[in-house]
Amino acid sequence: MELFSRRDQRGGAGGGGGDFVPTGEAKFGFYVPRKYWASRVAPYAAEWAGLVVTWPIGYFLHSGLGAPARVPWASAFLVLLGTGLSALTWQLGRARGASTRWMATATVAIGGLWFLVATVIGPADPLLFWVWLLGGSTLALAWNIKYALRSGEDEGTNALFEKVGLAKVRTGQVEAAPGSNKVTVPLSLPAGEASVEDVQKATDQLAQGLRLHKGSVRVTPNQDDLSQATMTIVPTDVLRTPQPWPGPSHPGGSITDPIVPGLYEDNEPVRLWLPGDPSAKRNATHVQINGMNGAGKSEAGKLTWAEILTRRDVVLVILDPSKGEQTAGFLPDDSAHLIIGERQCQAFVRKVPAAISAQAHQLGQWGYDQWVPEVYDRFGMPYVVLWVEEASKVLQDAATLTTIAETARSAGFALALSQQRSTFRRMNTDIRAQLGAGWCFGVKDPDDAAFCLSDEVIDAGARPDRWKNRRPGCFYLEAPGIPEERLAMPARTFNRDTDRLIQAIAAHAGIRARLFGTTAAALGLPPRPVRTTTIRPNQPAGQAGDQQGGDHVVSITTLPDPNQPGLHRPESGHDPASGVSAAELADATDLDALAELPDDLDAAVFGLPTDPEPDLAGDGDTKLPEDPDIADAALPRSRPTRAEARAKLRELVNRQAAKGLTEFSIRDLPEPAQLFGRGRSWLSGELSRLADAGVLEVIGQDGNATVYRVRTRHERNAA
Repeated sequence: MELFSRRDQRGGAGGGGGDFVPTGEAKFGFYVPRKYWASRVAPYAAEWAGLVVTWPIGYFLHSGLGAPARVPWASAFLVLLGTGLSALTWQLGRARGASTRWMATATVAIGGLWFLVATVIGPADPLLFWVWLLGGSTLALAWNIKYALRSGEDEGTNALFEKVGLAKVRTGQVEAAPGSNKVTVPLSLPAGEASVEDVQKATDQLAQGLRLHKGSVRVTPNQDDLSQATMTIVPTDVLRTPQPWPGPSHPGGSITDPIVPGLYEDNEPVRLWLPGDPSAKRNATHVQINGMNGAGKSEAGKLTWAEILTRRDVVLVILDPSKGEQTAGFLPDDSAHLIIGERQCQAFVRKVPAAISAQAHQLGQWGYDQWVPEVYDRFGMPYVVLWVEEASKVLQDAATLTTIAETARSAGFALALSQQRSTFRRMNTDIRAQLGAGWCFGVKDPDDAAFCLSDEVIDAGARPDRWKNRRPGCFYLEAPGIPEERLAMPARTFNRDTDRLIQAIAAHAGIRARLFGTTAAALGLPPRPVRTTTIRPNQPAGQAGDQQGGDHVVSITTLPDPNQPGLHRPESGHDPASGVSAAELADATDLDALAELPDDLDAAVFGLPTDPEPDLAGDGDTKLPEDPDIADAALPRSRPTRAEARAKLRELVNRQAAKGLTEFSIRDLPEPAQLFGRGRSWLSGELSRLADAGVLEVIGQDGNATVYRVRTRHERNAA
């Protein structure tokens, strides 16, 4: 089972070191010392040397213990010693193969018996001498034969597993395609003695034994038979240099075709699916993108945006609360909806649930339980991708984001949240549970990766912490539709060429979809972005400025002038391809046009009062009537008492638990000065008191903050 060879770099029989080279002696090569005669003979000499020294030891024992008065005691001692050593050899041999265990135990037992007889009658006895010579030579020759039969695989997989204490793991036929950078080895595990997890824990030792880099050995279990697994060995790290972007993977295709942002280490394309596919038994998914600063998240986002914007049935909405147009500024003006600024993004997020409800309601009326390409082909409703950069600034509204994550997939929305870490402080567990895909770039330590990738993928060998931000663009992707054996396989994004991205996006401007009418109205966006104007706060829209001088800017998306020459306006007042009416194509500031929206949408989205109060008659001296709501309103109260504050805290904890938010830290709670009239030190002490009382349970630390879990009523009663 030879895998690699290594060329010696020293000029001596004991020389070590060297480079991996292919050898002509085995299909895949193995570790071979230089062909000096001493190197050939030395492995076979130990058994014969043991045979030679056995006779003098027997003579020494007979001389010292062979007297008639000493023989009984010496015999008893040698019997116990031989039995004990034989049992010890058998016990320690469990880590070796069956043949090695039997041979080693038999050798110790036969040697102990010979020493016992030699002590009593002397090794010079003719019969005992021939037993020593012939029997000992037979044992030495047997060990030589065993070594010769396994010497070709001395550094192969079977011997390698013995060295890491997994001798009973057996390897199958090694497979490697010509020119491939990947070797796969089937593994058979002994039932009840070794598990896949045991082998996975030894992958670094296996890589060390093969003189390979960290992460080069991965082990994935067989989902149908836990006694079988596959070991993948990648001798060369091909991810050192990113490959150039080849262009859109499916230009003009559907969003149901996979997005291809890069290549795996075996040069196969990475495929990410967002919509579900009932025929392929694949669910729609949301994505979380994690990685430390400089790990390549934004570059991956740009490649993904280019993939999305070259498809025909999808609309891209990008939210960036922190960097403004720095990340998405390269996009053509008519390509994607861009919302920048923290307050603007938070306000937009609050509109999304209404848009999801409106779109889901419409899908149900058409007879669909989830979005499929036919929905766009027949009714003009596209898929919507909401991509949130620096998502931690938006995740503060956890309740709204949880609602979006829980309801968006079947309604034809995909949510992509990009941030450095998805710790408990930044993202609550309810949102994380809805993110079916984890896209993990380089992180600082394995604990950070555990917030994005599953334990099974990490155990199988995924180690994004070995890159940190020294290898931008390298990542692991765990998502629906990806084969099990590729979940722990590293990959790298393409090398982005901004000019080519812009050209590809611009070339597909004519095929890109526009937002469905009701969806656009609910989100407060035009059906199709046409130009982006940057204005300063409190500046009239007609006096668009630039971004010079470092002033904060707000990006808004506007519609073209309805009277602009060449602008297509449907004759019937309705565009069948998108479901957008002529009124919706009017300027967003035209209130008369907004009034033409359906009545049910007016009530659902804008929440207009159905029975406005009549205008009041009178002059400046007229006494206004009393408002019963104001009259009955409670006046602001003073600072709550300690008992009231504690009651509010208990109520808050119970309310959080009722919503499913059972794990939290002090950072996840509202500002205590506003709610309790006290500072954080008081709140921290009260949480500790609740933990001591058994209401909460301390489950860990998130930085300097203690993470608590709300205990169930049954747990409290049991305690």
